[in-house]
Amino acid sequence: MNDMVIINQLVSYLKRKDIISSINIVFIDESLQKNVFKVRCNLLPSRFKLDIRLIQMETEIIYSYQLFYKQPIMRWDNAPHFPAISTFPHHFHNTNNVVKESNLSGNILSDIDFVLGEIKQFLIKNEFFNVSE
Repeated sequence: MNDMVIINQLVSYLKRKDIISSINIVFIDESLQKNVFKVRCNLLPSRFKLDIRLIQMETEIIYSYQLFYKQPIMRWDNAPHFPAISTFPHHFHNTNNVVKESNLSGNILSDIDFVLGEIKQFLIKNEFFNVSE
């Protein structure tokens, strides 16, 4: 599938999510060896942001989904630097920056639902997000 088709599908999907107030494609770099995309989502409440970075290599997509407010809060990614984790290369950096197994598979369009659900639960648990919004 064409990389821009995936980005367009992702952005279209994100526009329909109630937790997202705006979306901005911050960076696109298309070269012969790789394609790099960065999408920044402003969340509700607005002080939180979600950065989605996708690097399309020849045979794989390296991804990261990072929630932040002034500094990183939590992140899911598949950079291959934690081989001892059972879900290698997929892993999760929690709010204490402890690296754990990840439920993500690398399928961008299905993984984003899980990520947004986890972020919403984090915001609700920490009383940043009003369920009735």
